[in-house]
This record gives sequence, C-alpha cells and structure tokens, in this order.
Amino acid sequence: MKVIFIFIDGFGIGKRDSKVNPVFKANVPILKNLIMDKSIPTDPCLGVKGLPQSATGQTSIFTGFNAPRILDRHLSGQPTVTLRNLIKKENIVKQLKKRNLKFTNANVYRSTYLAKMLDLSDKRYRPSVTSVMCMAENVPFRTVEDYKNNKGIYHDITGKILAETVNGVKTVTPEKSAENLFIISRNYDFTLYEHFMTDIIGHKADMSMAVCLLEILEAFFRRLFDLCNLKQDIIFITSDHGNIEDISVKTHTMNPGANRNYWREC
Repeated sequence: MKVIFIFIDGFGIGKRDSKVNPVFKANVPILKNLIMDKSIPTDPCLGVKGLPQSATGQTSIFTGFNAPRILDRHLSGQPTVTLRNLIKKENIVKQLKKRNLKFTNANVYRSTYLAKMLDLSDKRYRPSVTSVMCMAENVPFRTVEDYKNNKGIYHDITGKILAETVNGVKTVTPEKSAENLFIISRNYDFTLYEHFMTDIIGHKADMSMAVCLLEILEAFFRRLFDLCNLKQDIIFITSDHGNIEDISVKTHTMNPGANRNYWREC
C-alpha cells in the first residue's frame, strides 16, 4: 500500500457562498465535494485561543503534539527553536523509519534558496516545518534538475514561479505534475507533497486569483485520482488552518480545517 500525503496550506471549510468562497465560484466539482461534503472538520485552534497559524499548526500535523498548547499561543511563519527541537525529537518520518518504511519529499527546492535555508544563521530564510523534519531525518531535497527530469514537483504545481526565476525551466500542466507525483510515489511507502500557494493567494483576498488556483488544483487532483488505485493506495489531504475559502478577509480564518483520507470507500 502506498500513501500520498498532500499538505495544502490555508484551506478550510468555508461558507456555501460564491461571493466569498472561491470553491463556489470556480469550476471545481472534485474540490467542492472533497472540502464541503467528504472532509472531516477539525479545530485548527487545538483548544488555544487566537487565530490559528502555520508554524504551530504544521508542527502539530507532522509531530502529533499540540504545538499551540506547548507554546500557549499560535505562531506564524517558520518554527522557532522550541518547535524545531520538538520536530527533531518526534516527527512522522522518524515513525516511518522505525517501521522500516521508505519516505520521500516530492517538493523541489531551488539551489539558492536551499543554501540560504540550510544556513541557520540567516533568520530571513528559516526552514519550514517540513524542511526541518527532512533535515532532521536526512531526507534528500529534490532540486531543479529533478524537476527538469520529472522527478519532483514545485510548490505551485505548474512550475510557473520556477520558470520565471530559473533559466531553462519549462512549466508543466497540473495533470503532468500529478503523473510525476504518482510515479515518484511508486518507489516509496509514504510520499509527501506540500502546496502553499493557497495560503499566499488567500492573503491577497483576490477572487480571480483564487479561482484560477483552485482550478489548477482541481485538474491536479482529477488526474491523481484517476491514476491511483484507491482500493490499495491512500491519498491523505490535510491543511493547517483556513484562509483561501474566505476572500472577504486577508487573514487566516477560524473555519475548521478540512482533512480527508481517500482510499477504499472512494
């Protein structure tokens, strides 16, 4: 059995209102069904007052510990020392290793960013939760060369941002990225892919940009679901907090997070 774990930053369960929720504005029947009807609502605040944030939310997802409760607050951005120590001590990759299961991170990193991220003295490029986890467990990072050889996926799915900043890089369709992710996953027990453009676009509170992004996600998931044997494979989709589902505000939301296991019943 293969597990594909897709983390989508900033995507909650919003109102059934096309004026504020791009899920009801875009042509995304799969996403609409996934988020609104088949997901498992979860409290992103985890019992701690305040607006849920990425560093604590993601640490909770990938360690199993209630990070907001540990800090007694929600922390935005990248994890600081306390959370990094927690991630290094306990994380999902460590648990997989104990069971002799193979893990990979399908995300591609630019070499310049990777160098800055690995230099912990430069706080402007502090690594994300998943990056800290991979570094702690010596998981190799995929590079632009991997992307060119269809062995990695950029965080925006199509590689548009990468193509705009790196010479010789071409964009791919969402369907091609789904195919690449599927092929990568055949060689591992657990494959992680992280998409955070949803949070970035959510902060812009721009309906047209949100609709465009969701339709890219729709095409990506449609192809991935077609490729996977859902009687054997597990596609686990989760988020840390809400954002893009309500473009009436530029902050995160208090909406419940949407989590979903896609396997035998699908």
